[in-house]
Amino acid sequence: MFSSRLREVTSRLENFSNLRKIPVSGDIGFFRKIKNLYSNILFLFLRPLVNRQNAYNKAVYDFNREVLSNLDEVSRKIINIRDKVDDIEDRLKKLEYKVWIDFPSNFDYSKFEDQFRGPEELVKERQKIYLDYINKQKSVLDIGCGRGEFLELLKENGIKAFGIDSNRQMVKRCLDKGLEVEYADAISYLKNYQGSLGNIFLSMIVEHLDFKDIFTIINTAWEKMEKDSVILIDTINPNSFYAQSRAYVIDPTHINLVSPETLSYTFQKVGFRNLKIIYKSPVPKEQRLKFIKHQINDKELNKVLRKINNNLEILDDIIFGNLEYVIMGVK
Repeated sequence: MFSSRLREVTSRLENFSNLRKIPVSGDIGFFRKIKNLYSNILFLFLRPLVNRQNAYNKAVYDFNREVLSNLDEVSRKIINIRDKVDDIEDRLKKLEYKVWIDFPSNFDYSKFEDQFRGPEELVKERQKIYLDYINKQKSVLDIGCGRGEFLELLKENGIKAFGIDSNRQMVKRCLDKGLEVEYADAISYLKNYQGSLGNIFLSMIVEHLDFKDIFTIINTAWEKMEKDSVILIDTINPNSFYAQSRAYVIDPTHINLVSPETLSYTFQKVGFRNLKIIYKSPVPKEQRLKFIKHQINDKELNKVLRKINNNLEILDDIIFGNLEYVIMGVK
């Protein structure tokens, strides 16, 4: 309302920013000459006042234009601040849901991982496959490095690597192992990182984040990574009911399951190429559905048994699909 009113006043002032003598019109002949003479004499006496009025009018007009310009800039800044406040509120709500202060004071997430993720050597064995996909000529940033299994694996294979984690217990464990790790938030670290990055690795991290943060991390990673560097993200497979009922619900800090199709689309959207999705950590056969193996001397009945087995195979894949998947892309 104020802005529109100010624009209206500025527009009206423009008409008075430069007063000048108005020519006489309407009459002809002798009377017009007399009026012009009278007008010239009057304007001659009034010129100092007119000049001062012009200067005043122009100053007011210029001031209004400057105020209007500044008001537009302030409006843009207010909108920008409002967007940032909304973003902070979103983050705060997310943290209020799962941040450590909401946990009992004696809840030790480091020991929780020891019990439910498995021994470090087992995790390292599972992660060896990733050595075949990273660009070994470039360093690796491990975001959410946890206990440091992948960093150790990289170090053992002569690949320069460093990590970040938002859990101080995990950072201390890594530092005690002699690994290069610092306490940091993924988004802030990536956005404020000076220079370029090589490969980027996130293991069991995205399920702890909302999609807005996931997209920000992937997009910022692409901006910071060097050409031909590789990004690897592994997470829980949402297409497996077994994974949902065991791996996902057991951790109280999990927020969302992330579809491989969603991550694949996001990778393509920000510019990654040569995408590949690999499903891993299969459920042991003894825990999966059992197929009917008996053959009967009845063709029609055998057809029914094959049909049942085909349906069981579909159900088995949905219920007992691989627990995890990893998606990779090249900058």
